[in-house]
Amino acid sequence: MKNKNFKRKTKFLIVTSILLIFGLNVISVTSQTLTPTVTITSKTNKTTYLLRQKITLTGNITIDGSPITNAFIILEITNPSNQPLLYETIIHGEPSQQLPIEITNIHLIDFNANPLNTVKAGTAVKVCVSVYNPQLTSRQVFIATTIYDANMVPLQVGSLTTTLQPQETVTPKFTMYIPTWAKSGKALITANVYTKEPKQGGLVCAIPKQTYYYLSRCQKGYLTLPETPLPQPQSTPRTYETTITLPPDPTPGTYQIKATCQINPTTFSATTTTFTVQKSSGYPPQASFIYWPATLYENMTIEFDASSSTAEGYNDTITSYTWNFGDGTPETTETTPTITHKYLNAGQYIITLNVTDNEGLWSTTTKPIEILPEFSPKANFTWTPQTPIINETITFDASNSTEGWSKTLGDFSPIINYTWNFGDGTGNVTVTTPQINHNFTQPGNYTVKLTITDTVNRQNTISTTVEVQNKTIKAYDFDDNGVIDMRDIRRVAKAFGSQPGDLNWDPVVDVNGDNKIDMRDIRAVAKNFGKDP
Repeated sequence: MKNKNFKRKTKFLIVTSILLIFGLNVISVTSQTLTPTVTITSKTNKTTYLLRQKITLTGNITIDGSPITNAFIILEITNPSNQPLLYETIIHGEPSQQLPIEITNIHLIDFNANPLNTVKAGTAVKVCVSVYNPQLTSRQVFIATTIYDANMVPLQVGSLTTTLQPQETVTPKFTMYIPTWAKSGKALITANVYTKEPKQGGLVCAIPKQTYYYLSRCQKGYLTLPETPLPQPQSTPRTYETTITLPPDPTPGTYQIKATCQINPTTFSATTTTFTVQKSSGYPPQASFIYWPATLYENMTIEFDASSSTAEGYNDTITSYTWNFGDGTPETTETTPTITHKYLNAGQYIITLNVTDNEGLWSTTTKPIEILPEFSPKANFTWTPQTPIINETITFDASNSTEGWSKTLGDFSPIINYTWNFGDGTGNVTVTTPQINHNFTQPGNYTVKLTITDTVNRQNTISTTVEVQNKTIKAYDFDDNGVIDMRDIRRVAKAFGSQPGDLNWDPVVDVNGDNKIDMRDIRAVAKNFGKDP
């Protein structure tokens, strides 16, 4: 009897346990939160493209069939060799995802680490991207940057997989080459950080950053440029869009686009699409050139640069550059794009450039040019103080006189002599440097005349009236303000160490008359500091 009861109890416990386990499993299954379904599509405005054509990529983004308004759209386009053409992250709306990594800066430097914001076409530059990990754990990331020209042609990409240590900043430097055909003007650089390469499933882990730089045909460096607002996030529900331009020599074949819509690290979807670039042949080259400097004079050496000319088509090259300078000199044919020329006489001329490619196709372009005549130097000067008094040392400065252009030299002609006449009977004084000191012993209005002479013996003269007030300098009160103060001490200090003939010589502050300004002069003024002279 006990055995039967024991068996019944055991059976009941086993069945109950199975039911409880089954029931718990049912509860667990029914309480799961289903992951929303994200859908992304992408298409190009055409299926086949030729050189220089614009590619417009559009698509729809939905979540459980409803329009998405806040997301990241990750794009990676690869060329027929499976090499990346560009990386781009489109911010759609205001994504709520908190990203673990920060891009703190994008900037350009040359190969001597000098900062740049203007890059000359046909040269290389380094794109520096600073990335910061504020977390307390290390992170492996994929850093990618793309540089464009002013036509939004992607020129080159740089990428790096690295591990960021906790609270570490890294600044990889990507060397980018700017082709000679790159369109000058305002251009763009983008920087992105992903968990890994997008085509391998990488997701956004930092807010993308963009910056503008300028492409130039003739300059590079850090120049004063206008502030330009960066592109804003896209905001049209359900759709996204981006546009790029093909170069004049695109690689023919099939290009692949990987597009990923990311809501958060667990809610995302990806799609791929392709487009084809046809092999371009039979397109004539495009002739283009610049000249430098901008203002031209007789017998000046002018640099002409046709590097902006392009051979239109994959693997095409320009084989010759033929120049006609419009001044009666013979045409000149070169195999390189640069040449120099001088115009011997002032006037207006028409320059013609003809470029020929390896297929024997050619094109021409023309440009007017104005050559100005030579001109003489121009005299000018200032003086300090502006309202001098009797016996006060005045510094006359002709540094703002300007050189003239000499046709004979083919260059600007330096100023070699400065002849001064102070109008007080002291006669002419000729010096080879632009500064000179003088004092007037009597009050009055004096006509000060300066004549400058350059290396080809051309002269120019200017005259100005200087008023000398009927005041004398009181002992130690050099500025005659009624008190011996720091301004008086500073005047002595300014002339410290000088003696007659030095540019900073000031006889007024030589208070002990020993023809040198030293500590004894400063001590004498300091001893009377604060007194009423």
